[in-house]
Amino acid sequence: MATIMVVDDDVHICQLVNDFFSGLKGHTVYQAHHADAAVAIVQEHKPDLALLDIMMPGVHGVEVLRRIKRIHPDIKAIMITAVDDKDIASEAMAEGAADYVTKPLDLNYLDALVTFQVMG
Repeated sequence: MATIMVVDDDVHICQLVNDFFSGLKGHTVYQAHHADAAVAIVQEHKPDLALLDIMMPGVHGVEVLRRIKRIHPDIKAIMITAVDDKDIASEAMAEGAADYVTKPLDLNYLDALVTFQVMG
């Protein structure tokens, strides 16, 4: 099983992802609602995968990606966005994101992406 970190300022999204991936799929899931918490989780737990919201107050999700990649270069990342913006998606991919998905989340599609990224 994988260790997944979900970073989103929306606590309901974090809980939804947590319930799905830990409760139904058996993965270990850590939740963060801002950049500092995400960095702390990566430092302590070195998750296999990060699910990062792009549009968060304070520190932008792409900047969070940069920070966690400096700490744990091998972490896989899937960006989550409410706005399908190709420029932001391209920027995230250039910073090392493996993929991105749009809200509302299709958990079965997200599960397929997570499985591909962490299980090969």
